Amino acid sequence: MFYRIGNLVIRSPFSIRKPKMGEDRLVLKSRSFPPAHPSTKAALTILQRLEIKREARILDIGCGSGILGLAAALKNGTTALGCDICAGAIKASMQNMALNRMEDRFHLFRGSVDAVSGSFNLILANLHAVTHMEMFDHYRRLLPLKGDLLVVSGFYDVQAADIEKELSQRGFTVLERVVVHAWAAALTGEGSYTWVALGLKRVESDQ
Repeated sequence: MFYRIGNLVIRSPFSIRKPKMGEDRLVLKSRSFPPAHPSTKAALTILQRLEIKREARILDIGCGSGILGLAAALKNGTTALGCDICAGAIKASMQNMALNRMEDRFHLFRGSVDAVSGSFNLILANLHAVTHMEMFDHYRRLLPLKGDLLVVSGFYDVQAADIEKELSQRGFTVLERVVVHAWAAALTGEGSYTWVALGLKRVESDQ
């Protein structure tokens, strides 16, 4: 595995290809959610486009391999928090933290977002559409301030309009949209090969 998203290179430990000088890089080894999945690439593309304030508090919901949280911490020179209900995902994220020597920059816990409190400035969520439907109020709760950012991916074009509508009703507007046409193993029955990722900003505050 070896691919580029902007200035970020994602590679496996076994890749013989090397990043160019000046490129950021992450080494990923995972049996969890595949780091080269179209929805992951779409989310990374959004992340690279967004302007994130330096002191941002970052949350990766359903962190899987840890790729989004690690990429955000690397881009922003800060730390991130990742959560996942799957023990295998937490194990994979811990392994990838070690591969990238980022143990002090990516913190993890096994559990659902129900256990997360406080507020964040950026949330990353690469999840199935049905799971996003359960997360909308959590996104609003955890991103309470005007200007807070949200990256959502993992769903098809036929689901995107409903997701965008629900988030709009909770005070978010779309800044970036990435569409990827690619076959990938599907866990749902929509029958689409077009993946969508959205980068959104909170336009009204709860505080």
